[in-house]
Amino acid sequence: MIDTIIFDYGGVITGAKRSESFSSWAHTEFDVDKAAVNALFSGEHFESYMRGQLSQREFFAPFQRLGVTQDAQLLARQLVGFNEPVPRMRRMIEKLSGGYDLCLVSDSTPELSDDVRRRFGKVFRVVIFSDEHGYIKDDGVLYDIAVAEIGTDLSRCVYVDDREEKLHHLGERGVHCLHFTEPGRFAADLISICGERAERLLKEVH
Repeated sequence: MIDTIIFDYGGVITGAKRSESFSSWAHTEFDVDKAAVNALFSGEHFESYMRGQLSQREFFAPFQRLGVTQDAQLLARQLVGFNEPVPRMRRMIEKLSGGYDLCLVSDSTPELSDDVRRRFGKVFRVVIFSDEHGYIKDDGVLYDIAVAEIGTDLSRCVYVDDREEKLHHLGERGVHCLHFTEPGRFAADLISICGERAERLLKEVH
């Protein structure tokens, strides 16, 4: 029997990738090269920010040098704005919280972590954010921290992530893993794993 559902955030609860949306916005607003902006969301620079190793000012300085002329605080707010939850996923999560222990493990930044807590603080029992622990999911350690804090028998957990390559970290420990593609498929896949209780909770969510 499944008791706990562990969610990734970006690409599961939210829709479009924030980096792509931010880069398109920066190109439209400031006429800067979209690819150059998007490149700043890959590699060590962004990973350091998600590990909490760079300040907000340090992370956004290269964007400003490219010509994205807003100050760091406004740019951070803009970035968070591109992490709007998908309405159907939000409704499903709120329904599932009535029958399951819900937890969250996410690569994040300080602004996003604050925003998620504001939106879902009463829904997720445990939230594990990369910027608060100094590790991103690819390091593997973040999952060790999550397992310790969640404290549930792993065979009674489901982990949901849109990146299939991320699933093995917990799958190898006996967690049931669900590759997220879109909300309708997610609901069907979760019901196939969890059975009648999940079906009852999700049947009226559209």
